[in-house]
Amino acid sequence: MQAFTSAEKGWHRAESPRELPAPLCVFSTYKGAGSFLLETLGTGRVTTVVLSRRSAVSFENFTKLFNFCPKKAGNVGVERERFLALCSGIPVPLAAQVLADLDSAAFGHELSACQVESRVGPTTLENLARHLVAQDDVLGAVLARHRLIALATEVGPYTMPLDVYPDPTGRYQEITRDMPRHILRAACRIAGTHVHIGMPDYKTALTVYNHVCKFCDELSSLGDGSSGERLLLYKQMVPYYKPTPYRSWEAYYETACRQGFVEDPRKCWTLIRISKHGTIEFRMFGATNSTTRICSWAQRCHELCQEALATA
Repeated sequence: MQAFTSAEKGWHRAESPRELPAPLCVFSTYKGAGSFLLETLGTGRVTTVVLSRRSAVSFENFTKLFNFCPKKAGNVGVERERFLALCSGIPVPLAAQVLADLDSAAFGHELSACQVESRVGPTTLENLARHLVAQDDVLGAVLARHRLIALATEVGPYTMPLDVYPDPTGRYQEITRDMPRHILRAACRIAGTHVHIGMPDYKTALTVYNHVCKFCDELSSLGDGSSGERLLLYKQMVPYYKPTPYRSWEAYYETACRQGFVEDPRKCWTLIRISKHGTIEFRMFGATNSTTRICSWAQRCHELCQEALATA
């Protein structure tokens, strides 16, 4: 069965995972990332469907979105999300003011105006801890002037502000325009740590990705500091969170078309992904102030990537 939606949003069809008994249907509940609950009128039956967008991006142009660099292969990068909070621990939506004071490419914004992201790398495993500590010192000095702290909790309070960062590109405004409030609340409340391992080329990246996917559950447990609450909220937000292997880059391209990240690899929301930076990105770790924990996560991710190459 196929259902068609309005042209102004660019959707062209929805395919049900099983045949429904009646052709007349409505989209009743938004589930995030182009996924809806579809209810067949007159039957009460409900099923999940995924709406796919028409894509003008060719396979060749899709692969050009990934910036692999042989000189950075094996290097490590870390992105850390943390809440901006008063000394009492209450998050506040002051990211724009803090980032204006930081004025550095090493710091950036997230969807929530209550969060900032800090970025380290590419660097070596041996130098990672030193860079993390130095970056904390910079952030801490700026936050002190604003009388704020960096709160590295995995899940913010339910009552925290849901202000969206005023992204000048409009990306966050587009993402949240039709987002239900409970999904927006989940998106704003979670904070994590992402580890990147540099890849030299397309073939190597896919080989390594397919191998490390098998360790997603292990890494999720290793990086969990909220008794599973953060990842539970994350899974409520996106229908495609579990990384799956691909037989080829063509198969990966087909999935990108189907799941809506063919024009922007950042819209692939799986817990492990091939990033546009030419890395394997591990996205399951929680927010933390512990340099030791972050370095141990990076070490394990690096080991798995090297293991993939050794067994290829």
